Amino acid sequence: MTVAIGVIVWIEDDYYREATTQEIRLLRTIVETQRPILAEERRFWRSLKPGWNLVITPLDNISQLPHDIEEFADEAAERTQILWGQDDGWQMIGPVRRGNYLYVAVARRGWQGLFEDEDRWVIPIAVFLVVTLMCSLLAWSMTRPVRRLQGAVKQLARGDFDMSELNKTYRRHDEIGVLTQEVIDMADALQRLLQSHQQLLRDVSHELRSPLTRLQIALAIARKKDHDNVLAGEHDRIERAVGQVDNLIGQMLDLARLQQQDQAELLCEEDVVQERVQEWLDDAEIESNDHKLTLRFESDKASILADWDWLLVERAFDNLVRNAIRFSPEGSELVIGCRLIKGRVELSVRDHGPGVPEDELSRIFDAFTQVDSARDHASGGYGIGLALVSRITELHDGTVVAENQSPGLKVTLSLPTFPKKSA
Repeated sequence: MTVAIGVIVWIEDDYYREATTQEIRLLRTIVETQRPILAEERRFWRSLKPGWNLVITPLDNISQLPHDIEEFADEAAERTQILWGQDDGWQMIGPVRRGNYLYVAVARRGWQGLFEDEDRWVIPIAVFLVVTLMCSLLAWSMTRPVRRLQGAVKQLARGDFDMSELNKTYRRHDEIGVLTQEVIDMADALQRLLQSHQQLLRDVSHELRSPLTRLQIALAIARKKDHDNVLAGEHDRIERAVGQVDNLIGQMLDLARLQQQDQAELLCEEDVVQERVQEWLDDAEIESNDHKLTLRFESDKASILADWDWLLVERAFDNLVRNAIRFSPEGSELVIGCRLIKGRVELSVRDHGPGVPEDELSRIFDAFTQVDSARDHASGGYGIGLALVSRITELHDGTVVAENQSPGLKVTLSLPTFPKKSA
């Protein structure tokens, strides 16, 4: 080991020795074949090429040589010999005097040549590219799981609790992997909470059916016993209250059933949209006349074919129309629209009522949401109707959007003419 270290130190140290016959022949060949490089040139070092170079300087201007070559020339003059030497990674043979010039053969050592030739400007660029690539890979490895987390959170906001895409990121053992597991756990907890909430709604709704039925029977018996209609007013109020509770329970059961339903269970059939909508408007005409409202139907002239579960779509459309009727002032107009835009049918209902606060527009389609405005105070609704609209639209791969029109509110159903059906 000591010998090896000594050899390495000996190789690395600067030293000079008398040139061998072979090295002197090499020097002569270089002098006769190569174009000399003048040491006075300002770009002397950049002019040197890999391998041997012939350096020339006037005898009266040896001090212009680079320090390493000047020391080598002085050492050769003292010894009056042609020398071979190495100094700071340079190998030199010479010098040889011809006329008024001194010639020295200079070569760079192989392991330093790449960094000292005239193309060494490539090195910082290569380093920059390598560092940029490494930083890009590092950034990609950091941002990819973050983007997956972002997508997973958006899924949760849409009510989709499938976190299978995050399983790949979960294999990480850093902070991002820990955060990913926490998001997966949160999604599982939310899904269990939602399922228990839905189950509670179904159970409560079913449990209320029996006493409600008995109450309706008791009310009918009480009416029969009241031959003189002394309590007719009280019976009517009880009947209205029972009807409201019955309607609430029916909507809760419908919502629970739709939340469990998927597209494969839709009873779709192909029909003309305008004809169906006109039938629905005819059914709503009696109620609109009671409120002294005018229904205006705006539609494309060309027939629009769609493959929908028409019973469900009618339920959603009817909810929108009857809400608009309840919230419209007497003598106003309801505008119903039917347009085909890029393979999607847009069914819109616009009223001239009080509208909805802007910050509540995105929440009105959530179940049991009551907006603190004149719309709710006048309606006596339960916040379930628009949730049914949203779920029916979702089952048809559609979207529903509400927007204020100043005055009034416009709700638009956008449904593909032929929804993709689940397998």
